[in-house]
Amino acid sequence: MKIKVFTLILFFALASTATAKEPYFVKTGSQILYYERYDADSKKLMQTTTLDICDIEKDSKNTRVNYGMLLKKANGQPMLGGRAALTAIIEKNGNVWMDLGGIVKCVLQNMFPKAKPKAKGGMAIMPAVMHPGDTLPEAHCTVTMGPVKITVDVMSRFVLRQETLTTPAGTFKCIVAREHKVENAPLHHDDTWSDTWYAPGIGYVRHDSYNYKMELLSSEILVSIASSPASQAAENPGSDQ
Repeated sequence: MKIKVFTLILFFALASTATAKEPYFVKTGSQILYYERYDADSKKLMQTTTLDICDIEKDSKNTRVNYGMLLKKANGQPMLGGRAALTAIIEKNGNVWMDLGGIVKCVLQNMFPKAKPKAKGGMAIMPAVMHPGDTLPEAHCTVTMGPVKITVDVMSRFVLRQETLTTPAGTFKCIVAREHKVENAPLHHDDTWSDTWYAPGIGYVRHDSYNYKMELLSSEILVSIASSPASQAAENPGSDQ
């Protein structure tokens, strides 16, 4: 069972740089972020990822961002059972909470609708202010589905540097973080490192994956940011449908 895409969802929600407390996560609803992942050797398209920001709920303490994630193979075939509905919590100070166990559970329910997976652990907080050289909190979770046990451990997380990065979606001032991920499930073991570029108010704009020898496996980049059809219609009520 391949689950390597699960952990990426958690970490595109890093908080902010030392000079700004804007979280590294989309805070405006009705936006669509589209990514493409390419194989490092062949340069061929491996998969696409679409994140659609559905709605934003605010109270006196937090902002709740409800969004969907849809992964597709290069041929357009949906992966992981189709679109998964997910949530991020952003505190007023810019800290971001993500439930790693809950994310894995949600994707498993997508893939196996009749199953009732149970998640333990995995709540991770991302600090609002980070500097190059900072060590970031680890995250660990266990998800069971009948006799099946899945563990995800994200370790050795630290901030590498600040960097300006240009992608097809634009130019972004980013902070770059590295992490070590180990995933175990029946007939599956994945041990990888990754470097990820995060932009304030957006999330991740590039994600490079490496094997245990630090050989580049793949690169994923943000290709476009667009308004959803619903928001475009709201902005232009007199336009033809």
